Amino acid sequence: MTKKLHLFFFLSLLIFVKSNSQIILPKMTFDNQQKSPNTIYYKFYNGVQMIEIDYNNYEKARVDLEDEIRPINSVRPRNYGHNTIIIRNEKGELLHQYNLRNAPFKASDFIACDKEIVTLTHLEKITSNQEAKSNYPSYGKYRYYVTENNKAGVIDTLGKPVLEVVYDGVQSYNFNFKINSYSPMYGSRNNETDSNCVYTMQSNRKWGFKSDKITIEPKYEELIPLKETILRIKKANKFGLINYKEATLLKPIYSDLVYKNDFYLYSNDVIAKDPENETLYGIIDSNFKITTQPIYLNFEDIVEDYQPSGTYWTCKTNGCGAIDKNGKEISLFQYGEMPQNPYQKYYRTNAFKDSNKGYILDLNFKEIGSDYDLVYDWKNSLFIVKKGSKYGLIDLNNKVVLSCEYESIWDEFKNELGTLKKDNKYGVITNKGIVVIPCKYDNITFVDGAKIIATLMESNDNSIRNRKVGLVDTTGNVIVPFIYDEIQSIDYGFYKVLIGDKYGILNKEGKEITPIKYDEIYEFQNGFCIAKIDFGFGYINFSGEEITHFYYEKPTNFNYDSNNKLFAKVVLAGKEIEIDENGKIIK
Repeated sequence: MTKKLHLFFFLSLLIFVKSNSQIILPKMTFDNQQKSPNTIYYKFYNGVQMIEIDYNNYEKARVDLEDEIRPINSVRPRNYGHNTIIIRNEKGELLHQYNLRNAPFKASDFIACDKEIVTLTHLEKITSNQEAKSNYPSYGKYRYYVTENNKAGVIDTLGKPVLEVVYDGVQSYNFNFKINSYSPMYGSRNNETDSNCVYTMQSNRKWGFKSDKITIEPKYEELIPLKETILRIKKANKFGLINYKEATLLKPIYSDLVYKNDFYLYSNDVIAKDPENETLYGIIDSNFKITTQPIYLNFEDIVEDYQPSGTYWTCKTNGCGAIDKNGKEISLFQYGEMPQNPYQKYYRTNAFKDSNKGYILDLNFKEIGSDYDLVYDWKNSLFIVKKGSKYGLIDLNNKVVLSCEYESIWDEFKNELGTLKKDNKYGVITNKGIVVIPCKYDNITFVDGAKIIATLMESNDNSIRNRKVGLVDTTGNVIVPFIYDEIQSIDYGFYKVLIGDKYGILNKEGKEITPIKYDEIYEFQNGFCIAKIDFGFGYINFSGEEITHFYYEKPTNFNYDSNNKLFAKVVLAGKEIEIDENGKIIK
């Protein structure tokens, strides 16, 4: 019954299509043992269209992501990947076919490009202009990696072989001579940056090379393009260089050969091993002349402004340093990790064996503060230095900004100021190293960004009894006189102050807005703070006004209810009540 319904549906669709004279069903014939194919049609390019067909994974589809990364000569079953590429012209004539099927298609299997087709698989319309991503890796603009009879090659959209489909593996390189990292699952098919790609191809375990201009047949154990006209080859397990004409540039005598921008790194296992058995490298310049012996462990690009600077960080067995592309050492070799370049003005690194000891290098890799026992960066391209037990500041040119006469210097994270300590007294400096408050206070605390709580004590007396606290601005001007025993920020720019054992409140300008009479004052929230007198609690507003008596227990801060009105909860005579922002009982 089900088969009859399917047949009736299909015949009804066919009658509808013919009656509307819009669709002609193709006579696509496939192996009867296979299920109907899933077909993708691409736009016509230069009068040629590519069609991809997937036989629902009943065949072993070799062309997939793993092949693109690591082409090999094996056929692997996959859960995705098209089996066949068909190339046809606008008349629907078959031009070429690459597939893993035994029987080729016939020209009669296709229809003209201006017609729509209905696939029997989904019984849905697919136009010839439909675009979709392919599981075939795209090797350059409008070029595709294909396989046939367990051999690999590259074709263009006209079906013409760029590389004949006769190789065991093909690898593509982009215009920067880097391995193409195109992913058929996530990448773009026709990336403009891949338009000038070149290829290496493998046959009988030997590698050759192909560009638009030349072909080098597979004859090398390994062959990799390094730059324009330069190829790295491997013979008898040794590396060398040739050009596109296969002229020898470097004999294959090296155990390793690496290209770094404008020069090459070489190693020789016979003489180039450090005590820990790591490979050591030397430098060969762009004229293929050896400029250094193999004494370096590694070469990393030093980055400036997010771009390679043309200089390199490399290590010897006893320390790291900077080197230019000609192999000239341009720094001492006593450092550790790759230097950082904050603000693109200097480099920051550390000692080779002691990561806690820092070094500052200028852009020419000369040490800043080399005459001091310790140096580390501070603010505004200034550096804290230490000589003996005292600290000071210098600039990028090693000019002294503050002499080494301070017990400590540290920055404030909330602003562009710093704190100084000298003879157990504290002062303030700007981010340019200018002293704005001399070291005369016994303690300072930055609050609200631009204000400082400062403490003064009588000479030779460290008792709390003789300590007085005031408020100064960041230029040293006194805002609140030194008459209080304690000043503490309670948010919103307000301060609670202490004289003896009683508290009061100062506003943002440092003016007393309450008497000094409270036993405790808590932080403001939603415009009110809780205060205590004897054993009772009450509330004070931003103006310093008492909005309640002070006989409540267990007070809560003011919060908003569902109607956006302020309320607080208190306990009076053992009963919980609610009050409004005017102190009136509401519940």
